[in-house]
Amino acid sequence: MEQVSDFWAATRVISEALDGLDHAAVSHMSDTEKVRAMTCLRTLSRRLDVSARVVTDVVSKACAVDRATGLMLSDFLAREEGRSASEGLGEVHRAAAITANSQVRDAALAGTITPEHAVAIGQQMRTLPVGEMTRDEEDAAAGQFIDAARSTAPGQLSRKTASILETAAPRLAPSPRDRAGRTAARRKHAVAERRFCWGEDGNGSIWFSGKLPELEGRTLIGTLQAFTEKGRQAERAEREALRAQRNQGVISSRQYLALRRETDARGARTTAQRMADALVDAAHLLAGKDLVPSAGGQPPRIVVTIGYQYLRDALQGMIDAGTFEGEVPVDAGTLRRLCCDAQILPVVLGSDSQTMDVGRSERLVTPGIRRALEHRDGGCIYPGCTVPGHLCQAHHVCPFWDGGATSLDNLVLVCRHHHAVVEPDPHRDRDQPRIVFDPTTGRPRVIEPERMRNYRTRLARPGSSDQGEDSVRMGGEIQSGAADRPRDPNKHQHQAALL
Repeated sequence: MEQVSDFWAATRVISEALDGLDHAAVSHMSDTEKVRAMTCLRTLSRRLDVSARVVTDVVSKACAVDRATGLMLSDFLAREEGRSASEGLGEVHRAAAITANSQVRDAALAGTITPEHAVAIGQQMRTLPVGEMTRDEEDAAAGQFIDAARSTAPGQLSRKTASILETAAPRLAPSPRDRAGRTAARRKHAVAERRFCWGEDGNGSIWFSGKLPELEGRTLIGTLQAFTEKGRQAERAEREALRAQRNQGVISSRQYLALRRETDARGARTTAQRMADALVDAAHLLAGKDLVPSAGGQPPRIVVTIGYQYLRDALQGMIDAGTFEGEVPVDAGTLRRLCCDAQILPVVLGSDSQTMDVGRSERLVTPGIRRALEHRDGGCIYPGCTVPGHLCQAHHVCPFWDGGATSLDNLVLVCRHHHAVVEPDPHRDRDQPRIVFDPTTGRPRVIEPERMRNYRTRLARPGSSDQGEDSVRMGGEIQSGAADRPRDPNKHQHQAALL
């Protein structure tokens, strides 16, 4: 236990040192000292980052979060650090890459290489035939990667892999024929890994990320660069035209300066901004030439969400004013048909024309319920998850096999991953996240496992952050507490092992 005590003592010293750091003192330093201060703190930050990831990998391999909180490590990180579930999973993978080789791990812990370099090296080491390499050959390859990292960006280290293998283990280096085969295999893998993702940032923008095979990616980049260069040429031509007009007396010097300021303001774009504008220009060019296909045989449409009572009252006013004649359209189906004439599709939830409850007669979700779920939940309801609604699965909160109805008040949208997390245990022995509906709003929310609540309670105890032994024992105590809860004696006792 002495090692454990030393660990907590060291973390306490680091925390106290950070609390005592006087950032205002930097403003009184010379320029050289300011640069040294910045470099020192950035190096310390990278070393702490690597330390956290090394411990993250230890936690992952020991399944400590699962035993202590009832959550998967990626979901735990998403909750505690305000990440998405996919970002949490990415942290787990990056931690494993850093610790894949002890020499790379130690270099990163010492600050010799950055965490990003360590992750990239770990990923490249996995592409080598490590199982056929001797320890000396593996260490030689790791050392060469570390040396290359001092002058190579993390994303460019993959270009060094072939030459490093030839130097560190020439007997294992592929022949030209093998290299051709690997190139084909790499191409096949890149094609399988292609993706394009987007989402809202909550601040008026949409973010994008993705991967393309190198050939297609360079084609796209080249196309956008062509649009970018065209824009630069147009700006240069505009400036030259303004100078010519000023020299010819067409415009005055004052007009020239005003127009030149406008031109310079438009040209004051970063390369990244120009590339973004080029992507939009390319999309507009396709749309302008009517080259954009319709989706599913139907043109894009606007869906307007309107309250049923509000829409009914508005139409009643039009009827009273003589705008409509005949029977008062009180049902949602009539309202929808009236709006269709104006090419408006109102989402009127709970209407007679959209079946929201099929009870026990059907297990599968009807199209009407599915649309209502996507409208209400938006996407996966699990905290931190960003999977959109159309990629989610409809989940019975009270299982169909346990008498649950296929109705809106018993269904939620969850992604494939979190569907397995919240699926109720038939034996009711597993401490797991649960879904409940807010009695006021009717919206679903996820209740964390009892072990997670116990974990937070223990963490909040006075002095708990200084008591390393309490943290070490935490998983066992929570497990014991869960096992001591009264259970139905008729249930399968072997399920207790899942705790």
